Amino acid sequence: MRVLIVGSSRLAIQAAEIFIGRGDEVVIIEIDPEKAAHLAETMDVAVVEGDGADPRMQAAAEAQDADAFIAATRDDQTNIVAALVARRFAIEEVIVKLENPDYIPVCEDLGLDKLALPELSFAMYVSEMARGLNLAEIGELLRGDARLFRFLVDEELDRKPVYELNRELPEDTAVIVVLRADSFLPAREEVVLQPGDEVLVMTRQRNLAELTRRYTPTG
Repeated sequence: MRVLIVGSSRLAIQAAEIFIGRGDEVVIIEIDPEKAAHLAETMDVAVVEGDGADPRMQAAAEAQDADAFIAATRDDQTNIVAALVARRFAIEEVIVKLENPDYIPVCEDLGLDKLALPELSFAMYVSEMARGLNLAEIGELLRGDARLFRFLVDEELDRKPVYELNRELPEDTAVIVVLRADSFLPAREEVVLQPGDEVLVMTRQRNLAELTRRYTPTG
């Protein structure tokens, strides 16, 4: 397997090490000259120095021969552009690393549906562990068409317990965490919502339109 990775973020390096350990061929495109030189010296990878969102750099990395592409810089916009460029090379698997979940619908509109959100993934697993759920079952769902959806609590949802909200959500949808000011509230059933809370739910692709209709302000 030949894997092309853009960037040298922690996720990029960890993914590269896993692929190397499996015997796969890894190529990294890194824009910073010093980081590119360090990668070439310390890792068993081929390194192309340059902008990974530049079609010329991807061509230099022989993107057309890659089986998988991972856009994993520290900049979401760069990752999205790099992934769009990679699709021109007909790479079978294109994965985009995101820090800001607000880019999720943007990526989906662009046909980029394989998204990696390291911080949110960690938050999901922590909150589900706190609820005593089976992580193997969660992992099975995440390998399918699982999606994240976030919305703000308004006056209509004020003082509604999480267990009541879960009953109203579409099938295969559940609250996983409530963000309140600087607090992180695992989605226990007894948590009561307040205006201004941010609610993060896990759902399936087919439910996103309905959730957007219900919980996105119309202005």
